[in-house]
Amino acid sequence: MKRIHYILSSLFALMIFSGNIHAWEAASADSMVHDSLHKRRLASYTIIPKGDWQIGMAASYMNISTDNSDYLLILDGTSANASILDISLQGGFAYMNNQSAGLRFKYSTGNCLIDASTLDLLGNFSLDIENIRAKYLSYSAYLFNRSYIGLDRLARVGFFIDAALGYVRSRTDVFVQDMHSSYSTNDKISLVLSPGIVYFPMNNVSIYASVSLADISYNYSKGFKDGVFVGDRLSFRAQSKLNLLALSFGITVHL
Repeated sequence: MKRIHYILSSLFALMIFSGNIHAWEAASADSMVHDSLHKRRLASYTIIPKGDWQIGMAASYMNISTDNSDYLLILDGTSANASILDISLQGGFAYMNNQSAGLRFKYSTGNCLIDASTLDLLGNFSLDIENIRAKYLSYSAYLFNRSYIGLDRLARVGFFIDAALGYVRSRTDVFVQDMHSSYSTNDKISLVLSPGIVYFPMNNVSIYASVSLADISYNYSKGFKDGVFVGDRLSFRAQSKLNLLALSFGITVHL
């Protein structure tokens, strides 16, 4: 009888021990899966805390010509150049960690000058051009939301993406032989997506670079020649491409 009792007790103890081993193995397996998922997930640190006020400006300038750019190689026989300047002011507020919203105002101007030259399209078509100048001017206002991803524990470096909805008013004037020939106006409502990178050289100052990646817009254009209205056009445009002409650099003060 004692032998049977001893055998039953031993079997019971072995069952408990084996159950504990199985539970430990299952917990270890779950821990390994969790660690593996954590390693694959991109860690995001808080780089913009809730309640942060932001005041900043951004600017970009580009100058291209037949001397330093492939864009104007279709102009043969002379020099031509074009320049574009963008300046924007913005203010925002972080309504939660790594999320801010605000208002942005932007001013843009551009000039293009072509002397007497020949427009050559792959040798199949050519057109003589003589002393043509164009001037572009626009004003815009945007509501934007900026989402950040912090990349380090010290909150110094991060990525962001801007979603901006706004209105743009622009005008383009064309001059031929130094005489005002024609002009057009354009009213645009657009949604722009712009990714970028931000760096904090100081605790309350950041610098950033961003570029336009996608643009959805509704446009209403009107054309005038010698001061007389000649026609208008409605158009809808959606494009997704890396627009290097919209590359901008900015600085922001955080309060």
